Amino acid sequence: MFSFLIERLRRLRPAGPASYAGHARSALGALLALLITAVVTRASLGAASAAALPYLVAPMAASAVLLFCLPAAPLAQPWPVIGGNVVSALVGVACVHLGDPLIAAPLAGGLAIAAMAFLRCLHPPGGAAAVTVVLGGTAVHQAGFGFALMPIGLNSVLMVLAAVAWNNLTGHRYPHVQPAARPLDPKAGFASEDLDAALDSYGETLDVSRDDLASILIETEQHAAERRAHQRSCAEVARPLPASLTPEMPLATARALLLRHGLPALPVVDSEGRPLGVLSMAGLVAAGGAAARPLPARARRATALLFGRDTAPTVADLIEMEFVAVEERAPLAALLARFHDGAQQVYVVDKEGRLTGVVRPGDLLAGLGGEVLEAAA
Repeated sequence: MFSFLIERLRRLRPAGPASYAGHARSALGALLALLITAVVTRASLGAASAAALPYLVAPMAASAVLLFCLPAAPLAQPWPVIGGNVVSALVGVACVHLGDPLIAAPLAGGLAIAAMAFLRCLHPPGGAAAVTVVLGGTAVHQAGFGFALMPIGLNSVLMVLAAVAWNNLTGHRYPHVQPAARPLDPKAGFASEDLDAALDSYGETLDVSRDDLASILIETEQHAAERRAHQRSCAEVARPLPASLTPEMPLATARALLLRHGLPALPVVDSEGRPLGVLSMAGLVAAGGAAARPLPARARRATALLFGRDTAPTVADLIEMEFVAVEERAPLAALLARFHDGAQQVYVVDKEGRLTGVVRPGDLLAGLGGEVLEAAA
């Protein structure tokens, strides 16, 4: 029984890591904002009014939690903070005339919520502002509707201005600008109608905008795809080499291998299987005419003819030193970088530098079901 209660309590804990540095930043910002708000409002009220009226109303501390701990929340934006507090205070003043606080205070709280929802300025501390007016005493009641502007309205404006300055100085955007709407592609995992259906079925108002939520989900999918790409190695998507060439191999044999396998190029390796370069079909075509042969090959050919020792050309005459390779234990992200640079195929080598396989874009796409290429786009 005891373990069951402990487990239930653990589930009530907020999810996510605690940022103690962030909390300290928020607490300091709230402290400074409340202090500045109190000093400026008291000076604005004057000595006589400041002695009778509160120059810092309690709901401002609740507003500070949203403004400095959750500056991106929809309920913490300037219009909800200023409009929510002022509108709720006006509702509270109207309810004071009902007489009995036992009825007026709950009614003020409920009507304030309705008014804020209708005016799209829902702000949780606004409900407290409405009740504060009802229970504020004679001085507050005598101030009437003016109390909604001074001190509550001025308090709210000063808190927002302080939040703008503090959050932007400490690297947090405020007011929060909605991200540009990003199209949701069904191939990426979900579409707009899927998100709308999920929000409708949730049945509660979330303290995050729909566009922010969509951006978070898209970023999550991309990070997940990148993580999977880093967890898998290049060897997992490589296919065995169909053939390889040696420098001494006659060009006629190399040409036959290229045609047989239908490849744009084949690797040239030494006696231990380490790559020396490639022989491409394009290189063979360019060497079809004597004038197009590379200078070293033409020179050797001319020398052989001069001394009567004509020999058949070999792979070494046309070897190309461009060779794109990755180590077989490297993450798939390394392949993405090579293909992004324009490689048509990437060779895979072991830790000793010996060729073990080859990867083409189709191999990578088939191995990952397209998820990594979608994330990299």
